[in-house]
Amino acid sequence: MIETRSQRSSASIAAVALLAAGGAAAQPAPAPAPPPLAEIKDDKQLASVLARITTDPAIPVADPAMRTVAQALMVEGVKRLQAKAYDQALANFLEAYAKLPSPKILLDIGALLRDMGRLADAANTYQRYLDDPATGTARVVEVKELLARLDEQLTTLRVNVSPRGADISIDGGPFIPVGRWLVTRVRPGLHLVRIRKGVRSAELTINGFDGETKRVDARVEAEPTPPAPTPPAPLPDQVSPWLTNGTQYTADSGSGRVRRTRSGYAGAEIAPIIPALALDDDGALRARYPTKATISSGALAVVRIDGKLRGFAGGLGLAISRGRLEGDLMALRSDVTGAYVGARVRFLTGRFRPYVAAGVPGFLYDTMDSKKLAVGVRAAGGVELVIHEHLSLQGDLGYEHFFGVADTVFEPDVFVPTLGVLGKL
Repeated sequence: MIETRSQRSSASIAAVALLAAGGAAAQPAPAPAPPPLAEIKDDKQLASVLARITTDPAIPVADPAMRTVAQALMVEGVKRLQAKAYDQALANFLEAYAKLPSPKILLDIGALLRDMGRLADAANTYQRYLDDPATGTARVVEVKELLARLDEQLTTLRVNVSPRGADISIDGGPFIPVGRWLVTRVRPGLHLVRIRKGVRSAELTINGFDGETKRVDARVEAEPTPPAPTPPAPLPDQVSPWLTNGTQYTADSGSGRVRRTRSGYAGAEIAPIIPALALDDDGALRARYPTKATISSGALAVVRIDGKLRGFAGGLGLAISRGRLEGDLMALRSDVTGAYVGARVRFLTGRFRPYVAAGVPGFLYDTMDSKKLAVGVRAAGGVELVIHEHLSLQGDLGYEHFFGVADTVFEPDVFVPTLGVLGKL
């Protein structure tokens, strides 16, 4: 049987503090808080901020390499956050906390959950920050003020458990063993509280309101069990579960720090993204972060179209890239054989890459008594469309002028559009 009673909360806080990763030691005149991680655009500044979190000697780790892994996870998570890929950013932050249980990472997780509109999860994360023995005093007042402001929008459940050691589940989430009290925040509205002990269980649907503290007496009669040879370790009187209310997360256990976010409710887990790690010359593990999109070398195939639609020529060759600059070397074939040597400069490195190009086309042709070479110059402008990292399409509009071709089959001035495919390494 489960009995309920409610009590209205009257606490109100007037200001909301801005939270950011990393806290400085308390000073007589506190320095302004650093900007939120998503607003740090400079890679070196971001790495410096995160390094202060992951190298904190007050947070012990069994394997020192986990500090590097945690920093790599956070860097990638911030990049996903800046791209507004919130679920992926959350997956990376949660995995970083699993590797390195720093309460400073909890601040970033809480801020991200708040931005995602998961206010109850954010509040429970801030409560976990306050409960962590490793939390310093620098930001406690700010977090308490923010938590009080969130509590005005949430329902606080205080579940009195009987018998001691029974398991409690909120909204279909995992069962959490509780000594006497379970305290957690939930969104206002209807919720399902379940209790079990042994093979017996009970449940109740409750309704919570904004700013309310809902007191729930959860009782179930457990079947008598024979005494265990070794009595189990005693449970704490009060348990504050973290990210266990509902089915949006998976966890190793109710009291552990491993959490993984799901795609929607009860969907597939979102795997964290870990950048490539490698050993430096000094044997230290380092994360390799690509700072900008790169343009790779590869094979190039083009179709040169006569501007007067009298025919076309095919080209096949190599494209050798150095940053935004690319050199092209191709063999050309229509009714005559030729070659092209040129270069192009791309203005952008994203999916759409406008460029300008210049080069020298040449064709061998027969006269009455010998073979001759027609040499020209080409100027063009176009755009490359990146399909994926190994394939691009390109097209441009070009103008070509050939020298010394009077009284030959060649025109001195020709409009020659091209279409091409670039296969990259």
